[in-house]
Amino acid sequence: MAQKSRQVEVRMVAEYLKETYPQYPFINKQPLGKVPEELMTALGYKRAVGMTRPFRPEVDAVVIMPGALILVEAKVWNIVNGLAKLPLYKSLVPFTPELKEYQKLPIVMELVVGWTNPNLEIMARDAGVTVRVFCPSWLGEVVESQHRYWTREYRVEREEKLRMRELFGVE
Repeated sequence: MAQKSRQVEVRMVAEYLKETYPQYPFINKQPLGKVPEELMTALGYKRAVGMTRPFRPEVDAVVIMPGALILVEAKVWNIVNGLAKLPLYKSLVPFTPELKEYQKLPIVMELVVGWTNPNLEIMARDAGVTVRVFCPSWLGEVVESQHRYWTREYRVEREEKLRMRELFGVE
């Protein structure tokens, strides 16, 4: 049976925003960066923004606070990639037409994770990113299974499962 995709990070962002910033407006999956002026002139703002969306990086969420714009990137897998993206995303905010009215606000970067470690904290601090641990019970199970993935016991169990699939001709 094929494993179904679990939208873990999508749910994580939604619950994090609801719990942490319930009183503030936010934008999910905000594309960042320039939309060519000539395209906006030729096609109009709305159409140009829509047409360029697939080619612009996307931050998980933007929280609009009175004194700051918060870029939120949530990661369960590939956490360092999420950390690395945030400063690059921040650089695009001043060029993002959808966020034009908020350009004067300082930008805060938040990496939301189910767990952390000292190395992540060091890298985040040096990148100007705040690490927020958010781990409701359902996410704790996902994090635990991820940690188990790297153990010897899991590898042995996985090798046996693959051997049995091959033996029985199951994909």
